[in-house]
Amino acid sequence: MDAKSKIKARDATAEDVAGIHGLARELSETVGDEPPMEEAIRTRLKELLEEPRARVIVAENEAGIVGGVSFWIKPDLAHGDIVVEVPMLVVAEDHRRSGVGKLLMEEVRNVASDKGASQIELVTTRANVTAREFYRSLGFVEADVVSLEFVGSQEDPPEE
Repeated sequence: MDAKSKIKARDATAEDVAGIHGLARELSETVGDEPPMEEAIRTRLKELLEEPRARVIVAENEAGIVGGVSFWIKPDLAHGDIVVEVPMLVVAEDHRRSGVGKLLMEEVRNVASDKGASQIELVTTRANVTAREFYRSLGFVEADVVSLEFVGSQEDPPEE
């Protein structure tokens, strides 16, 4: 049995910061973002672990952490229900296409079901064809929405 077949999912702990940081760096390279500093990941992980509506789950084998997902369990006032939002799912490059992402998303679906969520929302870029194909293979459909982001300083917003 190889290492890829011995992968288990579990809730993240504060001791997982180095492994999660490595995954976050890989994700930033994939999507073309600046890589995060380990201290920033440590701070965010600590906050998420203390937040009752947030979850961080890692996938690991004997070698260490090979995948991770973070998600929010959010009350949706507009629809009167619960939505699970997944801002981050990442699998180490050498473990992609080995079931790690599917395992992590099964964990998300289990929590969503336990919480009575009516929807799971994912975000990926249009250019990330691999991620889009992966999510579609799990039964997700692309919604016809426009995503808007405010980028900049709240104190000095951009001019119209």
